Amino acid sequence: MDIPPDAALIFDQDEDLSVFASFVHATNYLEAIDVSEGEYTAAYSPGGGVLALTAPEGWKGSVVLTRTGRSDLVDLDRRVARYWQRHQTGKPPRDPLETARFLIDRTISPAGDG
Repeated sequence: MDIPPDAALIFDQDEDLSVFASFVHATNYLEAIDVSEGEYTAAYSPGGGVLALTAPEGWKGSVVLTRTGRSDLVDLDRRVARYWQRHQTGKPPRDPLETARFLIDRTISPAGDG
């Protein structure tokens, strides 16, 4: 499966990782109250592009995800490696693009193991 160009990897305070096939999927799923309260600590494109996650209308409004024009592949790699250590024990770690593909495929076909 090819990764859509607007896929998003979003990390929360517990270092859990959520991957969304598009910005629309992400903003429809995430709650503004969680964004407003700082629940999410980082958001990236699979290639390391830094994404901004905001709730401009406050906790009752909508969530907005935008590209910042910055890149931080080092931080993304570190966070993804930590995800594999904590949540995919016994499986070989994958890079951010492979991780996005793995988690999107798992969402589409929950019975598969990637």
